[in-house]
Amino acid sequence: MSSQAVLFLIRHAQSENNAKPDSERIPDPGITDTGVKQSDHLASRVDRYAPTLIYTSPFLRTLQTVAPLASKLGLHPVIRQDLFEQGGCYSGHEVGKRTPERGMSRSKIESLYPRWPIDERIGESGWNELPRYETIDMARERARRVRKWYESEMQLHAQHRVMMMIHADFKVRLLEAMLEIDDLDPVVAEPINTSVSCLLYENNRWKLHYWNDFHHLPSELVTH
Repeated sequence: MSSQAVLFLIRHAQSENNAKPDSERIPDPGITDTGVKQSDHLASRVDRYAPTLIYTSPFLRTLQTVAPLASKLGLHPVIRQDLFEQGGCYSGHEVGKRTPERGMSRSKIESLYPRWPIDERIGESGWNELPRYETIDMARERARRVRKWYESEMQLHAQHRVMMMIHADFKVRLLEAMLEIDDLDPVVAEPINTSVSCLLYENNRWKLHYWNDFHHLPSELVTH
């Protein structure tokens, strides 16, 4: 494994669900007008991170957030099935009554972003394979699998400055997996929309370089 590698974890821009009460949320919302501005501000400052490889969750809000970055950088983000938000894609807001939804189909994603590579696990029935709402323990296990996959391809990843466009809760779950810490919820601040966190792999271990950087945003665009 490489002696050094860098990974940026980014939360998506404000989604329509972020701006609504739980009772009005939908399974796979896009980003708001504020979210569009946030993603544009992130893209305008992306040179400071200089990513050369981007992975993204298959949710619409992550795809819409990463699109301006991809356009500016001339990159085609890789859409990975297993980077979705904790809980998965679902309808209903009451605990115990959340029903899994399939998410966008492969052809729908291709129609929106025709040149972006799509995970082979995403088919015509949609990307969400969960039979029920994903618990926090299930999300932590998935985060550990993501770490295992990422490190299994470290020969590739160490040649790049890698960026993952993901979600608030799963960003914390992935940080737990990388740092091998059981529970970071009481310790880390809630990720701001489009905030950037940076992990370094040095001397055979992951280290948190910084968390929740949102200096690219003017104060009126800072949202959770």
